Amino acid sequence: MIESFVGLMISAMAISSLMLSIQSMEKSYRNAGKHSLTQNEHKIINSAGLNTTSNIDLIKDDIDNLPQSF
Repeated sequence: MIESFVGLMISAMAISSLMLSIQSMEKSYRNAGKHSLTQNEHKIINSAGLNTTSNIDLIKDDIDNLPQSF
C-alpha cells in the first residue's frame, strides 16, 4: 500500500515537471526572434537619416507583429 502511494507521488511529480518544461519551451518559442533594436541597428538607422521616432516605432511594431508560429 505504501509502495503504491510512493509510486503515485513519483509519477505525479514526473508529470508535473514534464508539463512545466513543455510550458517553458513554448514560452521561449513564442519569444524567439523578438528583441529590441541593438546599438548597431540604431547606428545604422541614424546613419541612414531615418532616426525619427515614427520610423523607430514603425520598426518596433514590425518586430512585434512577426509571425509567432513555427
